[in-house]
Amino acid sequence: MVKSFVLDTPSKELSLDDLKKIGVLYWNLDADNYEEEGKLSKICEERGYTYKDVVEVSPNTLPNYEEKIKIFFQEHLHTDEEIRFFLDGSGYFDVRGLDDEWIRIHCEKGEMIILPAGMYHRYSNDSNNYAKVMRLFVGEPVWTPYNRGSDSDVMECRKIYRSTLSPSYRESTEKRKLENLVESSEKRTKTETEIETLRTIKKVLVESPDDFDNKLEIFKGKSERLFLWFTGTPDSDGKSWCPDCVAAEPCVFSRLDKLESGILLECRVDRDKYKGNPDFAYRTDPRIKLAAIPTLIEWGKKGPIKTLVEGQCADEDLVAEFFES
Repeated sequence: MVKSFVLDTPSKELSLDDLKKIGVLYWNLDADNYEEEGKLSKICEERGYTYKDVVEVSPNTLPNYEEKIKIFFQEHLHTDEEIRFFLDGSGYFDVRGLDDEWIRIHCEKGEMIILPAGMYHRYSNDSNNYAKVMRLFVGEPVWTPYNRGSDSDVMECRKIYRSTLSPSYRESTEKRKLENLVESSEKRTKTETEIETLRTIKKVLVESPDDFDNKLEIFKGKSERLFLWFTGTPDSDGKSWCPDCVAAEPCVFSRLDKLESGILLECRVDRDKYKGNPDFAYRTDPRIKLAAIPTLIEWGKKGPIKTLVEGQCADEDLVAEFFES
C-alpha cells in the first residue's frame, strides 16, 4: 500500500481516499507479471493510453542524471496526465494539496500512480537512488513541464484541475489547518496568522460570512467559552469604519483579558455590503439576526446564550456582568 503524508508533518498520513479527492489515482499491480495479470491492459483500454516506454532513473542508467534529477525536482505541471508504473525500485512524488502544502507519495515496485493535468508536483529518487518506471500516454507523448509561476497559474489545465477538486476535502483540510493553528498558536500580529493570542484569549479572524460556519464548527463545543464579536472591517490605519465599534473595543477587550481562557471569533462586517442591505448574511442568519454593530455574543452548544448590542458593548457594568456570569 502506497504511503503518503504531509511533508512538513510526516505523522499526518493520508489515505487513498484523500489522494483521490485531490485527483491522484493509484493501483497496485504485479510488476513481474503485469502482462499475464491483465490489469494494466484493462486500465490502458479504459483510459485510452496508447503509448508506453520504460526508463531507469539512476546515476548509472540515465544520461545527464544530475541535471535531469534537478529538472524533475523543480515544481511544475503538465497539460496532460502524468502516469508512472514502478517496475522496480522506488521514488517520491510530491504534490501540492489544497492549502499549497506538500504531500509526499512514496511509490515502490508494483505501484502505479496517475497525477492529473494541472497539478503542481515534483519527483525525486529516495535513498535507493534507483527507479525503473513505465511511462504511459494518450497518443504521442508530450513531456513539456511548465514550471510554477504566474503564467502557469492561469493555464487552462490548471483552471480545470482547480474546478474539479472535492469541496468536502477542501473543508476538511481547512479544518485541520485551523485546529493546528489553535494547538500551536503563540502571540503574533494579525498579519502573521489567522489566530492572534491575546493575554489569555485566542482571537480568530472571520473575514466574511462565507467563512463563518466553517470556523464556528471548529471552535464550538470546546471546553473554553466561545464569544463572537461583530465589528466593522478596519481601514488602512487599522481602525474599524464603525465609530461605535471603536468606542466599545477597549471596554470589551479589557474584560476579555481578565478571563482565564476563551476563544473570540472576530467577525468582520464590510461597510459596503452591510449598510442599507437587509439581505446581508449576518442579518438574515436566524441564529444571529444581527441588528447592529458592534454586537457581542456568547455562544453555547445550541447557539447564542446572551448578547450585547451597540452602546451596551461600551457600558462597563453591562460588559462586566456579561463576562462574569
